[in-house]
Amino acid sequence: MAQTCFSASTSSFRTSQSQSQAPNAAMSYSDSPLTQLPAVDFSFDDLRRRMTEFSVKFDAFIERGRKRVLEERNEFRARLGELHEEQRSSNTQIASLQSTLSTHNHVLAREQQEKNEMHAQISKLEAHQATQAATRDRLKNAIAQTQRQIEVKLQAQRDYAAKMDKQSRLNGPELGFWETYLGCRIEGSGDENKVSIVFVFPPLKGGKSDEEREAVFDLEIPATATGKYAVVHMKPRLEPAKVEKVLDRLNSTREIGTLLKGMRGLFAEAMK
Repeated sequence: MAQTCFSASTSSFRTSQSQSQAPNAAMSYSDSPLTQLPAVDFSFDDLRRRMTEFSVKFDAFIERGRKRVLEERNEFRARLGELHEEQRSSNTQIASLQSTLSTHNHVLAREQQEKNEMHAQISKLEAHQATQAATRDRLKNAIAQTQRQIEVKLQAQRDYAAKMDKQSRLNGPELGFWETYLGCRIEGSGDENKVSIVFVFPPLKGGKSDEEREAVFDLEIPATATGKYAVVHMKPRLEPAKVEKVLDRLNSTREIGTLLKGMRGLFAEAMK
């Protein structure tokens, strides 16, 4: 039943198509709008003119571009040359600055060395000055002490000289007596601390000469009242032990007569 309906519909479609194409069958082929071309005016002269103008403009554009490229290349080369020159100048300046820096560092090192040497010398001088100051103070103290000692000794000598002067005034008559009694004389020796005592002896009996004989000795006077006398020179020579005994008696008694009598006896014995 379904197949019957499909066949009927197909037949009716074909019938309607045939009826619609029947009126157009009488039209010719040339009158069909599908076979006819439109009329077109291409205007080749205008196209050539426009192409020529475009070519001129394009050539001008290319020329301007070429010039711009050349100018930019020249500017680039010039700028590159300037950069190279600046680089060489910078390298020269850097080398100069490095040399200056090296020289400056060398100068700083030398100045630092000189500074260290100067500080060392200053320290040495300060130490030397301190040593000299200590030595000066020590010498001042020693000088002051020596001056005090000298003053004490001078005062003692002045006191002793005054005492001896007083004693000499008292001993003057006694010395005169001993000089007459013992045949001697007291002379200066050129030294204030020494006196020379000369004994005079008669000529030797049975001798060839009638001249008097002399014996002399130098007596050293002590610097203080408690000092000891000493015989420093004798002519003729005497035995030291015997002379020492005479000096011991003198130092113990402080009597000049003891010395004069003892020494005259020793000389008389030696000159027999």
